[in-house]
Amino acid sequence: MKDRNILILGGGFAGARLAQELTKSGFSNVTLVDRKDYFEVTYSTLRTLAEPDMGERARLKYADFIKSGFRQGNVTELGEHNAKLDDATHLGFDIAVAATGSSYRSFPVAKSADAISIEDRAREMAGEHERLVAAQKVLILGGGAVGVELAGEIAGHYPDKSVTVAEAGDRLLGTLKPRAGRIAERQLKALGVNIRTGTRLSPEDPEYRDADIVYMCVGLVPNTELMQSRFASSLDGSGRIRVDDQLRVVGSENIYAIGDCASIPAVKFGYVADAQGLLLAKNFAAMADGKLARPYKPQAVMSLVPVGRKQGLIQLPFGVTTWRFLVNMKQKDMFISRQFGGLGVRR
Repeated sequence: MKDRNILILGGGFAGARLAQELTKSGFSNVTLVDRKDYFEVTYSTLRTLAEPDMGERARLKYADFIKSGFRQGNVTELGEHNAKLDDATHLGFDIAVAATGSSYRSFPVAKSADAISIEDRAREMAGEHERLVAAQKVLILGGGAVGVELAGEIAGHYPDKSVTVAEAGDRLLGTLKPRAGRIAERQLKALGVNIRTGTRLSPEDPEYRDADIVYMCVGLVPNTELMQSRFASSLDGSGRIRVDDQLRVVGSENIYAIGDCASIPAVKFGYVADAQGLLLAKNFAAMADGKLARPYKPQAVMSLVPVGRKQGLIQLPFGVTTWRFLVNMKQKDMFISRQFGGLGVRR
């Protein structure tokens, strides 16, 4: 199996980790495909909005560190044994892994929709930084982890700005434990952030129109358009790819899916995607040696949410805490060194 043609579609946390681990394990015919020419530690992008220089450490061209083959291109259609790119070329494979992630279509700060080169991304973030600096009234739609962290970064770096978080639900951090939401609200208010729960704003609302800049931290969607032609029946109601406990796509024998694009009962966090890439690499290596693959078991939800530069919270399996030691693990460099270290890169 180690000489079979393996195609990895998407170079985010899951795909990049899988590519590196497979090559390390002796797989000789692995190709990573991504529409961009760079990897980005997206844990850091919200702080990069206020500190653009951080982006230089958070991004690296795939060609400079990926040990497998790399092909830049956008996969538009996936078949049983070939992938079609937007330039009409086809890449054949024995095994394919969809690791195409997810997108905020209207929030390029978190994940870019247009910047396909590392230079484009630097310019995009510099432009977003300039927009923020020029704004006085900031409105953030969505009080999940992204919205809370963004509000903390802006209020912490620019205490003179008016920052409002509007959340449609009845509390912040709705996917975490209630205590996490209460802590986040207290910490944000200490930074001067206005919190409005139970509030759904649209462009017609006066508060929306009055804002100098609006960040829509809602509407995360999976990047699964490539499955629509041949594997539409393998998508769930949210557009994610249905997989079995081996992370194999339902309805296929040789295609797998990991990370945000997969319908896995797990939170859509970067560390979870990374762990799925690592497990799949171990399973491929085990199968190559004639051993059984291990089923994927979702991890207990853990989340570390910085709220500004000096505070934050962390949800662990046993509860929620603000222990400075744990919070500082991310505050140090937003996990840039940690993530690159897992990929075999020193930053």
